[in-house]
Amino acid sequence: MHEFVESAVRRFPDRVALTDDSGSLTYRQMWDRSRRLATALLDQGVVPGDRVVALMNNRNEWVEIDNAVSMIGAVRGRLNSRDGAREYAWVLNDLTPKVVVTGPEFTTVVQGLVDSGQAPPARVIGLADSGDYEQLISTSAPFEPVAMSEETPYLVFHSSGTTGHYKGAIYQHRNWVATYRNILATIMGDMGPDCALLHVGPLSHQSGILTAPALYRGARSVMLGHFDPKLFFDVVEREQITHSILAPAIINALANHPDASNRDLSSLRCIYYSGSPIAPVVLRKAMEIFGPIFMQGYGSTEGGTIYNTVLYPDEHVEALKNHPDRLASCGRPSPFFDVRVAGEDGREVPRGEMGELRVRGDAVSIGYWNQPEATASAYVDGWFRMGDLAVRDEDDFITIVDRKNDMIISGGLNVYPREVEDVISSHPSVNEVVVIGVPDEKWGEAVKACVSLHSGESLTLEALQAHCKATGLANYKKPLSVDIVGEVPKTAVGKVFRRALREPYWEGQQRQVG
Repeated sequence: MHEFVESAVRRFPDRVALTDDSGSLTYRQMWDRSRRLATALLDQGVVPGDRVVALMNNRNEWVEIDNAVSMIGAVRGRLNSRDGAREYAWVLNDLTPKVVVTGPEFTTVVQGLVDSGQAPPARVIGLADSGDYEQLISTSAPFEPVAMSEETPYLVFHSSGTTGHYKGAIYQHRNWVATYRNILATIMGDMGPDCALLHVGPLSHQSGILTAPALYRGARSVMLGHFDPKLFFDVVEREQITHSILAPAIINALANHPDASNRDLSSLRCIYYSGSPIAPVVLRKAMEIFGPIFMQGYGSTEGGTIYNTVLYPDEHVEALKNHPDRLASCGRPSPFFDVRVAGEDGREVPRGEMGELRVRGDAVSIGYWNQPEATASAYVDGWFRMGDLAVRDEDDFITIVDRKNDMIISGGLNVYPREVEDVISSHPSVNEVVVIGVPDEKWGEAVKACVSLHSGESLTLEALQAHCKATGLANYKKPLSVDIVGEVPKTAVGKVFRRALREPYWEGQQRQVG
């Protein structure tokens, strides 16, 4: 992976590569710091195959860690800055990293997990005033990268699963470079040295995957430490941002912000989005503000990330004019993936019929970290089973109509019902609970709790949210509504009949997921 970035350093050594709240780095400076960090990691005892994990808000050091870990043959791990201590502990116990690099907002939390034994022993290196990251770089000599096999694991990319725990998708160097190739060929054809990519969402997610391909094109990456509409507009104007990747909920918030029509957003050329489609009424408003520059992608953490299917800007315009139903689709398959809508036998179903999406390609991950049973279930005969049910039309547009598992995607973030149900079940008033996703104009899907109570008990939404907060559940996972039910519906064999609770909310919707 680092050789891919190094090729850009040779071509654009004195151009600005990265910008965050602390300042800017040229390609040459970024690369020198990355090489020094590689030496520092080796001095901390990291050897090839050891895991190095990062947790921070969007900042330049994220890219330095990507590069340095690759140079020494270690394995990169990522923690989501929007999660909480319980999620951090689970991933850290799964990866058992040698080093964790933390932003100043997270150093105390991670060090506390290590010191208390909730996470395995690890060297915690803090950024800024919270640690000695800068000292280690300044006192370390530049490392000379060594050759390694393309089969060497580079990244374990954790995603949520129906069991209530994260699963780590394993990417070898060859898979990750293929991901970069796909991005350059399918969604970054217009990007060049005159461009600037604004990172709004967490770098631990899709936004961070776009950094290296942008660098390859000679473009700057600008880091937004936190989202605020006014700040977004300010940065777009000041930095002349040309590209960004935004969640549909953020696009909606920006398009409806009172400042939007008064700002100069003419530098923007493309806004990528994924996680859910954008409703036609929202898209029309967004195009009035930003122009016809929206590109939707569909992918998964395991299936090559960005993107298995794409709906291009011109297809958005055409859909608005003549095929509004097509806006519910996630586009057509990308050229570097085989995309199959499969029946139970694994074979392609006729067009217009529903089947499970499966993908195949050299960018797809090779399996799950430490989870052989989950790997055997999801990776079948060279195909990855996406877990989404879809329909392919005669023009090859694919529409997601349901989720084979029960995952909720709210604001582009995965929420697994089991984890939320476990938290709610610990409330003393709760007898049984089922968590479902329901349509939400802002978030695509919102978390709803359907709760049966013990006799004589009562429960308000506010009390339930306070309980979730007290347990440490991440804010985006808490229920935004609650239904008190007499009893949770079950099938004849006693299993929870989740679909019976979901269907009334999705009746009349084209899609059965957000």
